[in-house]
Order: sequence, then structure tokens, then C-alpha cells
Amino acid sequence: MQELEITDGRIVRIWWLLTWRTFAGAMIGGIVIGFAASFVIGIINETAGRTILERGFIVSLLEMFWMFIWQFFVIKMMLRKRYNGFRLAIIADDPSAATEPETSPAQPEL
Repeated sequence: MQELEITDGRIVRIWWLLTWRTFAGAMIGGIVIGFAASFVIGIINETAGRTILERGFIVSLLEMFWMFIWQFFVIKMMLRKRYNGFRLAIIADDPSAATEPETSPAQPEL
């Protein structure tokens, strides 16, 4: 596997994918979550006849949680994508560390 030079063009391609997919997913997810949560909170508050749940605070927490989860999927997409002339890969610094099996606790002899 050949390591390529880090150039401005490659950085911009990676940055753009991260930016627009994060933005698109955040907008779509935020709208869906905001609508659904506001609808459910509105029904709960209307049924109780008073404000039990603060809509803005709860919706904001749910949307922040969505952003946290969405970032995981965006990074996963970035690592799977083949860019024009390159792809991202996770490579071990020490090749021997990557080939060794994970150690498990020693089994007691019977």
C-alpha cells in the first residue's frame, strides 16, 4: 500500500464530504426529530392541561444526541468512499501489532 502526499486538493475533498454529509444529515434528522418530539410533547402537555415538558430543551437535547450518532456514520462513510485517485485507510504503525491476535485472559489449567 503506497502512502500518498497530503495535498490541499485531497484535504478539500475529505473536508467537503465531511461537511456536506454532516450538514445534510443534521438538517434532515433535526427536522424529523424536532417535528416528532414537538408533536409528542404537545400532546402530553395538552393532555395534562398545563406545561409539563419544556419543548425547546428536550428537542435540543434530542437533536444534539442525533448529531453525536450521525457523526459516527459520516466517518464510516468517509472511510468506505473511494475518492478520485485515493481512499482513506486505517493502517497499523507497527505491522507486528496488527497481526498478533488479541490477547485473552489466561485460562487456568485443570
